[in-house]
Order: sequence, then C-alpha cells, then structure tokens
Amino acid sequence: MSLTTYAHMILKVDFPKKKTIIRDHSRQNLRFNVMPDRFVEETLIIDRYVLDDNKIQVYFDRLYKTDMKKSPDHYIFLSSLINLQKLIYLLMCERFKINYSEHDDEKFKIWPLQTSIEMKGMVRDSLNIMQDFIIDDFKKINDRKYYIHGKSSTKSIIKITGSALVYVL
Repeated sequence: MSLTTYAHMILKVDFPKKKTIIRDHSRQNLRFNVMPDRFVEETLIIDRYVLDDNKIQVYFDRLYKTDMKKSPDHYIFLSSLINLQKLIYLLMCERFKINYSEHDDEKFKIWPLQTSIEMKGMVRDSLNIMQDFIIDDFKKINDRKYYIHGKSSTKSIIKITGSALVYVL
C-alpha cells in the first residue's frame, strides 16, 4: 500500500456545513405596565437569524421607552423569552426540513415545561445584539410530539435554560 493510499484511509476531512441565514426583518413588540398608566415598551427589530446544526443566533436592534421613574434603557428579559420561542421555531423548521416563510401558517406549537433565567446584570446595548440558543437534548415522544432542552444566552448576561414540548401541527 502506498503512503498516499494509506493517508487517504486514515485522514477524514469534515467540511463545515453551510450555515442557513434567514433575513426576517420582523418586529417583536412588548408593552406592559407594573403601575397604572406607566408603561414600559420594547421593540426588537430583527435583522437576521443564523442557523448552524443545533445552534441558532438572532441579530437585532432594539428600541426602549418607559414611563417609569429610574428605569434604565435595557434589554427586557421578557423579550428574550419571546425571542426564544422564535429561535426554537426556526430550529424546528430546519430540523424537519420545512421551509420557513413568515406568511405561512404555523407549523409548530412550542409549550415550555421548565424555564430558568439567570441575569448577571443588564444588556444596555441597542444595536446589533445577539441572542443564541443551543439544543442539547432532543427526543421523539411520538410522530407529532417532541421534547427539547437547551440553553440561550445574550452577551453571557441573560442566560436561559429550559425544556419544552414541540408539537408538529
């Protein structure tokens, strides 16, 4: 056996899978009040989603407005939970080879089972923020029901760990 043949037998080159990029340009709006008639509002302006196997990243800008006193401009953890639903949805589209279109009917229903949020401070950025999500467990329960577990992070400041059921509609 020649050295070249032997090298081809033992060398394995794994080329990275091409990442999927979705340009959504949608807006996510959150408005709530703690005190009567004193609202907090946040709008996320989505630029793109980047999917890579079991990982997804979203890049967005945000607008913040409040009627509350001494409430600094920051990424609201409730917005990160809403964002997480979309991240899971897009990962499921990728996993099940379903083309995503923002105008199509829903393909999945995502029901959180357990959620843990850890915040080590505030994300004060307004431009080009990135939140990610990585699936670390995926189990089929039946043909239309799946269990997932994963972790999400925004700048390592807001960390979300949790599980959910995913129903294929």
